[in-house]
Amino acid sequence: RTEKMLRAALFALVISSATAFVTIPGEAAVRPVGRDSTVQCMSGGGKSGKSALCILAEGFEEMEAVTPIDLLRRAGVEVTIASLTTDIIVKGRNGISVFANMDLDSALKLRESYDAVIVPGGPPAVPSVGTLKSDARVLSLLNEQMNAGRVVSAICAAPSVLAEAGVLAGKKYTAHFSVADAVPDFDKTSAVVVDGNLVTSQGAGTGTQFGLALIEQLVDKQTAEEVAASICWK
Repeated sequence: RTEKMLRAALFALVISSATAFVTIPGEAAVRPVGRDSTVQCMSGGGKSGKSALCILAEGFEEMEAVTPIDLLRRAGVEVTIASLTTDIIVKGRNGISVFANMDLDSALKLRESYDAVIVPGGPPAVPSVGTLKSDARVLSLLNEQMNAGRVVSAICAAPSVLAEAGVLAGKKYTAHFSVADAVPDFDKTSAVVVDGNLVTSQGAGTGTQFGLALIEQLVDKQTAEEVAASICWK
């Protein structure tokens, strides 16, 4: 009964708020909700005219997803959060659950293409787990994105998924040291590596640099610097 009451209260808060971040005890689920328009409510941002798709699978590394999503939305990029499965609530590796905007199939139907695709790390990206690298939709999307010259990005263990998709060939990139066997040529010293339309980063601690690099790629350097200043990033 208590859970039902909490969920009813949550629903009422979502409906009544212009913009709300809401949590369920034990779930810490987060979803921004606005009343301006359906598209804005579903995916956030949009003022820059650029779009990004962030793919979440259960066990994703929360900081590596939420940080770039947040920064990109601050820069006016319309970010769609897509769950790999039909379960819209996706639980991260540290027990923080995020409300995706929609499942991946729906996100792929929503737009013909996205200006950027973001793949966070965490267990789903680890080669021995293989959740992401075994999903044909993800591999196909990454290939299409790279071949079209649109931004492909990954952080932490996720560059190993890019390797599986075959999009790292001839590119400079970085990754988390834990996936060195899958990406042996990774840059071990750089927090973020940008090579053409490829953006990669080392891990949770470099999430802010990753997000700012994406803003620079999708919008411009000035906007990246303005967002960095607004969050007191030094």
